[in-house]
Amino acid sequence: MVSNVVIVAEQPLSGETIRHALRLARGCRVIGRLDARRPCAAEIAHARPDVVVIDEMSSRELLLIRIREARSAAPGAKIVLVSRDLAADELGEATDAGVDAAIGRTVDAVSFATLVGAVATGKVFHSFSIVPNKSSAARDGLTARELEILQMVAAGASNVRIAKTLWLAEQTVKYHLSNIYRKLGVANRTQASHYAHVHGLFERPGHQPVAPPAAA
Repeated sequence: MVSNVVIVAEQPLSGETIRHALRLARGCRVIGRLDARRPCAAEIAHARPDVVVIDEMSSRELLLIRIREARSAAPGAKIVLVSRDLAADELGEATDAGVDAAIGRTVDAVSFATLVGAVATGKVFHSFSIVPNKSSAARDGLTARELEILQMVAAGASNVRIAKTLWLAEQTVKYHLSNIYRKLGVANRTQASHYAHVHGLFERPGHQPVAPPAAA
């Protein structure tokens, strides 16, 4: 099945770079490239894309407006953000606006195409909201995948080892960790591991512990 993709970019060169990279994505077909400097809702709605790739912009406010437009115009589409900044607070705003996944701009073209293809087919999906109660967020906000990654972190596994064990891109592991830190209200993997042990996150009902990864 082919997924139709629309690109929304502020800079023409950047949009063209994304379009060229997506030629490497299996099952993805670019059907439009829109100028983010003007409203895009009508064109997105007309195109009826399966995936909308939104490039980072010079204005954070403009970026969030375009994300909300895309989400409203194509409620069933997957929205992918391309950004240099994958900080937890920035991702929190983007996901609240409607983004499903984020990919770092430093990712090479082949990896980028693979990740977009995975999002398009539903193999990679992220959509999180900031929960004010940290204890509740820890117990009810973390997904099964996040708990799995958190336990591996607590067992001392590196991002590379986690990626290889779970068949994920390393960038995807970093993205999961950013969301774990945000949900738990911690700053790094050491604090996240401590929080998980103190609050008994690995003992939650229905969660099957993950065996610590073998040494490299």
